[in-house]
Amino acid sequence: MADWKALLDNEFDLFEPISLAQRLVRIMSVSRTEGEVEIARFIANYFIDNGIPVEWQEVDGKRANLIAEIQGALGEGPVLLFNGHMDTVPVGSGWTYPPLGGEIVQNRLYGRGACDMKGALAAMMYAAKMVALFAHSLYGKLKVVFVVDEEEENAGIREWMRVYRMRREVVDYAIVGEPTGLNISLGHRGVAAYRIEVRGKSCHAAVAERGINAVYYAALIVRALEEKRKELSAFGDPDLGAPAVSVGKILGGVAPNVVPETCLLEVDVRTLPSFSLARMEEVLQEAVESVREREGAPFEYSITQCIPHLPPARISRDSELVEFLSRSIADVPGEVPTFSPFPASCEASFLVEAGIPTLIFGPGRIEEAHSANEFVPVTQIVTAGRVYALLALRLLGGE
Repeated sequence: MADWKALLDNEFDLFEPISLAQRLVRIMSVSRTEGEVEIARFIANYFIDNGIPVEWQEVDGKRANLIAEIQGALGEGPVLLFNGHMDTVPVGSGWTYPPLGGEIVQNRLYGRGACDMKGALAAMMYAAKMVALFAHSLYGKLKVVFVVDEEEENAGIREWMRVYRMRREVVDYAIVGEPTGLNISLGHRGVAAYRIEVRGKSCHAAVAERGINAVYYAALIVRALEEKRKELSAFGDPDLGAPAVSVGKILGGVAPNVVPETCLLEVDVRTLPSFSLARMEEVLQEAVESVREREGAPFEYSITQCIPHLPPARISRDSELVEFLSRSIADVPGEVPTFSPFPASCEASFLVEAGIPTLIFGPGRIEEAHSANEFVPVTQIVTAGRVYALLALRLLGGE
C-alpha cells in the first residue's frame, strides 16, 4: 500500500497555496457582482493549467458555479467532494490594511474573504493539483464544487443540488471548507429569522398617556428575548452549540413628538435537531406574551418568518470520514484532531439533507469573518492544503 504521506511530502510546495490565496483575495468577489464571474474564471484557469477538467455551471444566467473533477485511473471507488463558496460580503469600512491587497503581516493574510473563505479555496485548489498528480494510482473521484451566492440566498448550491439530483450523481463524502480554526466540526445549527411587529396607538407626545407606545413595549420584548437567550443555553448540544435568539434590527417611530404606533423587531434564531424551528417560534411568542402579562399592556403583535429556515446538519463521530480526517490532521506536525462546534451556519446543510456525510473543516476562525481587517493565518492555509490532499489520497487510494 502506498505511503501517501511520504509521497505527498515529496511534492508539496509550501508557498503555492499561500500565493493562490493572495491572488484570490485581490479579486473582489462580493456576492451578486461581476466579481463572482471573475474569480470563477481565475479558478477555472488554474485547474485547466494543471490538466484538471472543469465544468462551468450557470446560475441565473449571470454567474456560474465552478466544478472540477479528478477521475482515478484504477476504476470505481468512493467520490469525495470539496465544497466552498467564491463570494464574499461587501468590503465595508474601518480597515487598516488594504481590503483587496492580499498583504501578509506576521503570518496573517489580510483582506476581504481571506478567512471566509478564500484561504480554504486556495488550499482545496492546491490539494486538487496534488491529487491529480497521483490520479494514476487512485480509485473513484475527487469532485471540487465552488459555488456563488452563499452570502445571500444560496442560489449556487441550490442549482448544483438540482443538477446533482437530476443526473442521479453520487457523492460518498464531503468537506466544506468554512473557517473552523482547523478543528473538526460535525455540523452546524439551523438558522432563520423572524419579524415581530408590535402595534400600539399613536397620539401627541404631550399627552403620551393616551397612546400605546409600541417602541416602549418592543424594548421590553428585547429584554425578554435576552432572558430567553440565557435560558436556551441549558439546551446546548456538545457538537453544535446551543439554540439561540438575537435581536438584530429594530425600527419604529416617526418623530420625537409622536407616540409611535408600530415598532418592528427582526430576530435571528438558531435551531438544533433537538430544538426545532416550531419550538423556537414558541420561545418568541412566550417572550412577547410575558411582556403583555407582566405590564398588563393592550398592544397587539404579529410574528412572521422573514428568512427561510436553513436546517441544522450533523453527522456521527463514528463516520468513516471522521476517522480519515482525524488521521490526516494528526499526520501534520504540531496538529491534533480537535472537535469544536461551528458557531455559524453553512451549506453543509444542503449536502447532509441529500444524504452526503459532511464535515466542516478549514483555516481561519469564524470570529474574523465579515470583519474589518479580516485575516487568515498563512500557516493554516498550508496545513489545510496538506490535510485536504492527504485525506483525498487516502480515501481514493484504497486505504
